[in-house]
Amino acid sequence: MKRNIFISFFLAFAATFYMSAQDLEKILENHFNAIGQENLLKIETIEATGKAFSMGMETKLTMLNKRPNKIKVTIDFQGNQIIQAYDGETAWMINPMAGLPGAIELTGAEAVAFSESSDMDGQLWKYQEKGHQLELVGTEKMDDDEAYVLKLTKNTGNTDHYYLNKDSYLIMRVKSTSVMNGSEVNTETNLSDYRKVKGYMMPFATSQVINGQPVNTIIFEEVKVNEGIDDAVFSKPAGN
Repeated sequence: MKRNIFISFFLAFAATFYMSAQDLEKILENHFNAIGQENLLKIETIEATGKAFSMGMETKLTMLNKRPNKIKVTIDFQGNQIIQAYDGETAWMINPMAGLPGAIELTGAEAVAFSESSDMDGQLWKYQEKGHQLELVGTEKMDDDEAYVLKLTKNTGNTDHYYLNKDSYLIMRVKSTSVMNGSEVNTETNLSDYRKVKGYMMPFATSQVINGQPVNTIIFEEVKVNEGIDDAVFSKPAGN
């Protein structure tokens, strides 16, 4: 009797797991179709310009992204430039507002986070090849919308929860948990105002909340693709 109960429980569990895996793959397929992943794969460079809003202040922002795994974000603030970049190997930063002496190399969790942001295809694309694990957690109400919730456990041990609109399959929100300097950091990124760029659906508006406190909002005004960006643009300046 006990053996039969165990077998029934195992078969029920296996069936549920199989259905969940099927559902997850279908959700991912619909998501990649919705954003135009095939078109994104044809994009080699992105140059996005716009504005960043933080603590009641408005600044000009430029983001450069190039395959493979290169990114540079420049903020013009009160006559100074604050720069964060990753050249495919090294993450670095220039921040005169913080009294830093020229360009400094970033290490640890901060460097990992910025290097991940250089992945133009996103962490969900071919997540298994990146050493991540993905599971369908369920659904959740977000204002007037329903969202699928996917939990991504990255090869670093950090986790991201992706909220995909059940109708459009576009990412509405990402909740990330990481550890920096021994403390847990919870980041919420909201994405909206999706627009088609060369067949790829790109969010033109993002807002970020860290540990419950609003940090910034970024609004892109112009996006150029495949116009060529020299690799040297992403490299840490010599002598620093």
